[in-house]
Amino acid sequence: MVYKGQMGGAHYSHQGGGVNYLCLPEDPKYDKYTGSSYGVTYLYGTEYEVLSTHLFGKRLRDYDAPCVVCFVKSRGSMLMMPAKNNCPSGWTEEYHGYLMTAFQNYKHSSDFVCVDGDPEYVAGSQSNRDGALLYPVQVACGSSSLPCPPYISGRELTCAVCTK
Repeated sequence: MVYKGQMGGAHYSHQGGGVNYLCLPEDPKYDKYTGSSYGVTYLYGTEYEVLSTHLFGKRLRDYDAPCVVCFVKSRGSMLMMPAKNNCPSGWTEEYHGYLMTAFQNYKHSSDFVCVDGDPEYVAGSQSNRDGALLYPVQVACGSSSLPCPPYISGRELTCAVCTK
């Protein structure tokens, strides 16, 4: 583990700002600052928007999402494998879970991230503050260019994080 922290991102309703989620360290360091809100963009905490306990086996809605940044010295390449809960031959699985990102109807797009199948949350953080948001990703096939089968419309996609 390099460091642990909390996920952050652009507000789900903003049209601009960064597109990716960030793992923010628990101990930020500041240099110069203006304190002005003019001509800046904001970074918000990220919370889960998972309505059901079906996927993860626990209630996650409105809890803040923690994160960790890892380094594996002996394995210099990392791959996030969407739509699989295991890794290709020759790769080492670090974890597997579900593919998540921002909601499709919101103004702000975000990266797809692989959330561990046994996710943690920041204790005592359950409060609907709506900053950056994580939603499970389902398949849309048949009427889209994804083929049915092998994909099945309405099913949540798994993912695996693999190193080599």
